[in-house]
Amino acid sequence: MCLFIALPAHAGAEAPRDDQAALELFRQAAEEPSRGYLFSPKAETLNSKTPIPQYAERVRLFKLLLLDAKSPSTRKQPRLVEKDLLAAAGFLVQLSEQKSGVLATAFVQQLCLREAYPVLSEVLRGPGSSPAFLSEISARLARVGQNQDFLQAAFREEGSIAKGSLREGVNPEMEARQRANLPLWKRLASRRTADSQYFPWVYKRFDAETDERTRALISAARDNDPKRFVDFRAKREEEIASRRRARESRGLWAAFQAGLKGGESSIVGEELVDTMLSLTTPRYEKMIQPYHAFLCELNVLRAGLAVKRYLRARKRLPEDLDWLVPAFLSAVPLDSFNAFKPLRYVRTGKKFSVYSLGPDGREIVFTD
Repeated sequence: MCLFIALPAHAGAEAPRDDQAALELFRQAAEEPSRGYLFSPKAETLNSKTPIPQYAERVRLFKLLLLDAKSPSTRKQPRLVEKDLLAAAGFLVQLSEQKSGVLATAFVQQLCLREAYPVLSEVLRGPGSSPAFLSEISARLARVGQNQDFLQAAFREEGSIAKGSLREGVNPEMEARQRANLPLWKRLASRRTADSQYFPWVYKRFDAETDERTRALISAARDNDPKRFVDFRAKREEEIASRRRARESRGLWAAFQAGLKGGESSIVGEELVDTMLSLTTPRYEKMIQPYHAFLCELNVLRAGLAVKRYLRARKRLPEDLDWLVPAFLSAVPLDSFNAFKPLRYVRTGKKFSVYSLGPDGREIVFTD
């Protein structure tokens, strides 16, 4: 079920009655199975024209759903609060399963969990949640966690889009049309791109460079080490500059003569590839720490919820988080801001805290 419902912005603490119908549609849509392409179709080829999912109205509905869960009238009916929060968790599951537009979807996941975290943690800390609700929301948050891959799918998709975009704009047909409009002397000089090996060479070289960048991004994201990719990009930029200096040292006449002979197509291809590489290096490293903050928020929430469920079932707090495995957690979540050690768990009498060190030392905490 797709939702494209424009809603007004509300400054009040409660969703107006007129919006309840839209919210009910959103709750129903949040139960729809995803299969990976709920928010955008599977593209046959990836390039600059590949559509990305449009989430603006869904995010607005999501925020309105949280507003409804916090409203005084809904708070008087705990089962309605649970219905809202299960829908919120269902939407997060759908986002986590999306297989196209993965980079945009990752941004939306982070935004939505950041909005939902204070509402979810407040409700989960309270005593009124039903066992069925706690079990189901735990299962949904676990699915969100299971679908995370340290941005690997997003960076691979971006690499495929870069490759497809090159082929879209640089190909024999496009080159022939452009060459037909050139003056004679430029057409002669451009013979070097008519070499049958020119375009295969360009594609192979660009693909290899793009795959190397993708691997560097995935490595940096996996280990929560943005500087690793910063260093990679600086090294690549120096390599590109070095190759440019070598080409310029040949002189224009030597390059022109090579073009007349139809030779040295790899030199021309190298220049093209270097130009494209310089244009396709967004600051992806800036995504890495916010993504890990999202993962830690999710993990802290899941672990705190597991402790609450253990307490209800066993009438006592667990000694440590290992006690939650496997009945309440499949494994103890890790803190990627603390060298991937287990999340910290502290008991104080009948109270407890689960926390991550968080980015820049700002802890992410679930306390009860």
